[in-house]
Amino acid sequence: MLFVLSLALVGLFLIYLEFFLPGAVMAIGGSILLLSSVFVFHMEKPHMMVLVLYLLALAIAVYSIARFALWQISNSAKDGTVLLASDQAGFQACAFPKEMIGKKATVGTDLKPSGAIEIDGQVFQALSDGDYIDKDAEVIVIGGQGSHLIVTRIKQ
Repeated sequence: MLFVLSLALVGLFLIYLEFFLPGAVMAIGGSILLLSSVFVFHMEKPHMMVLVLYLLALAIAVYSIARFALWQISNSAKDGTVLLASDQAGFQACAFPKEMIGKKATVGTDLKPSGAIEIDGQVFQALSDGDYIDKDAEVIVIGGQGSHLIVTRIKQ
């Protein structure tokens, strides 16, 4: 009986760890140990009613472990130890240089609708405002999207 309980406890602990070390390895290991404990328990006590009670107890234990782990995660998130919200405020993976809005540029490659433009010797990725724009045309930056500048042809 001690062996069955140790299999179950280690399995529950691995499932608990899965919440903090994601990757399914701990959950798979914990599940295998829990199923092994059920198998060994059934070999020791072959009565069906006792097995059903053991399965019910394991289900309640897994549910309780999951709730406890989620409670710990939510409490530590309130303290700022799991999620660093202050570091993530306003974070954008790619942002266009806003100081380029209003500047004139030369098209380095045909914009159909995306390509490259050159401003003051620097090359930037650009999107036309919908038109096909030939290489070496003069454009003006009117905005941005992601890391691309949005440009329109200068009317002559």
